[in-house]
Amino acid sequence: MNECRRPVLMAAAVALLSAVAAAEERFALVIGANAGWTNDRPLRHAETDARRVRDVLLELGQFAQDRVTSLRDPDTAEVRAQLRRISQTVRSIDDRTLVFVYYSGHADERYLHLRGAPLGFEELYEQLRSMPATVRIGVFDACRSGSILAAKGGTPAPLFDVKVVDEMTVHGLALLTSSGADELSQEQKALQGSVFTHHFVSGLRGAADLDHDGKVTLSEAYRYAYQRTEADTASTLVPQRPAFRYEIKGQGELALTWPSKAAAALVLPRTEGERYVVVDEHEVQLVAEGRSAADHEVAVGLPPGQYHVKHVLTDHLGVAALALPDGARVKVASLAFTSMPLSSGLAKGVPDATDPDELRAYRRSQAMGLLASGEAGAALTMFDAILKDQPNDWQAQRGRARCMVRLAEAYDRVEDHDKERTSLRGALDADPSLSEDPDFQIWYRRMEDLDASRQREAEVRKSVEEEMKRNPRVRKRWGLGFDLISTRGVVAISGTFILQKIFFPSLSLDIPGPGLDLSLKVAPFEWAWSPYVGIGGHLAFYTFTGFRWDPQLTQVHATENGSPYSFNYLDLWGRNIHLDVGVQYFSRSGFSAELGLGVIFFWNVAGYFGIGGAPNLNVGWYF
Repeated sequence: MNECRRPVLMAAAVALLSAVAAAEERFALVIGANAGWTNDRPLRHAETDARRVRDVLLELGQFAQDRVTSLRDPDTAEVRAQLRRISQTVRSIDDRTLVFVYYSGHADERYLHLRGAPLGFEELYEQLRSMPATVRIGVFDACRSGSILAAKGGTPAPLFDVKVVDEMTVHGLALLTSSGADELSQEQKALQGSVFTHHFVSGLRGAADLDHDGKVTLSEAYRYAYQRTEADTASTLVPQRPAFRYEIKGQGELALTWPSKAAAALVLPRTEGERYVVVDEHEVQLVAEGRSAADHEVAVGLPPGQYHVKHVLTDHLGVAALALPDGARVKVASLAFTSMPLSSGLAKGVPDATDPDELRAYRRSQAMGLLASGEAGAALTMFDAILKDQPNDWQAQRGRARCMVRLAEAYDRVEDHDKERTSLRGALDADPSLSEDPDFQIWYRRMEDLDASRQREAEVRKSVEEEMKRNPRVRKRWGLGFDLISTRGVVAISGTFILQKIFFPSLSLDIPGPGLDLSLKVAPFEWAWSPYVGIGGHLAFYTFTGFRWDPQLTQVHATENGSPYSFNYLDLWGRNIHLDVGVQYFSRSGFSAELGLGVIFFWNVAGYFGIGGAPNLNVGWYF
């Protein structure tokens, strides 16, 4: 499976070896970074590729252990510091020097995608060009890594040769890239790594020793990686063609590795173009591969250990166990191969070992794969499980941060801004370096906007709470009330709305009438207690239906000059207009009570005008 890969494979500075002996000092800076910037699809194998390059330099490149620095997912400050350190050390050495810097990770046309402030190709080129080493070589495995070849007006070339004339005079700079300035570099699941780096490392182990002189030169390694990368990606959607640039003066041969001096070797048969792949004993990682030649034996240098060799045929795999003791040179012809289907693959990728670091690295790789395929939730679950066992696993923390950014994008699409803000804040908490990530800046500003919005909402809530202390009507919109007696009727149920905190229009059902009352009260003071004034009109159903209750049930008894008399309920609460005054209590919970007096201007059932009055006693609850 192919994945776009934005790593930059940068090996900066490799020096010339004497024809008699490799007497110069050799330094290497090897960098691998899977995560990249916020918008990058995480790589799964960049850090593994960096480890493979480091191993081959130590085993076959005559680099001392203390002269090889390996950085995993560093920030730009660390890279700059290590380049300065190497430069200062080289400056203090009188002998010939070689510096090798390798970077595998994300990149674009201008920058490496590392943590911290961006490190540009222009700056990197100047760092390499000005380094006081005899020879400097840069190798970049990344999307659009060929952009560095155009720094300061340089132009890439497809192939090159450096003749052996006088190694003592060779000095300068050479840059190798996995792709052109407008091409994407690829990882392949079958190779468990980058296509270019896989073939570059295999070449350094002996597959590129085309003149079978026991050493692999820069020219041989580049030519082999170029041809194999171009062939392996030709049928993909994003074919890539490695490129190089060199500023070498003098004449000589730049030897990178000596496979003939390997502690052990696998010797391929004299046949034309048969492909052999070497994997570790657990079939987790590819170690190297080579293709046989008809005119000579190809020897692949390996450290002593247990391996599996896979002979890749058109319709099946031949698989054989390989035991390589120290000093052994085992011929493929001596191995016992068994047939396996092509679907069994070159490497399983699943560790059988119980080493906790190895298992944790595998789980991180799986989580990165899920994240790259868009399954942020599942990846987050895996990263959280890793962090539960190992809270200080900073690579898992960085992976978790990227999951949170992807989740924030999803929450933004559905406008769940509270969860979006929480996810972005969680991403920064997991990986504070995101604040310097150019891709994250838009999200950083988004988070600031959400924080500001949240702050404004908090201020509004606080203002409302403070206002509610003065006027509890602020957050209430409507209510239900019950009149024991009022100008709206004896036993009436009211529905009321609150407008602008002081206006109370209401519609009441006068049950004994029966009838309807429409009224408006104004409580002008924004306190729990406020006086009110009101006006309303009442209309009994009888006035337009002719239906009325039994008059005996609606008689109201009174006295006049000491003599009793009675009048009908509909005299007062048939058709009337009423004016009301009183005091209103309104609690913060929504309970209300009103006490007041009202004047009623009415027309009785006979059509005569009259004036009456009634107390107002109402209780209600507002929502």
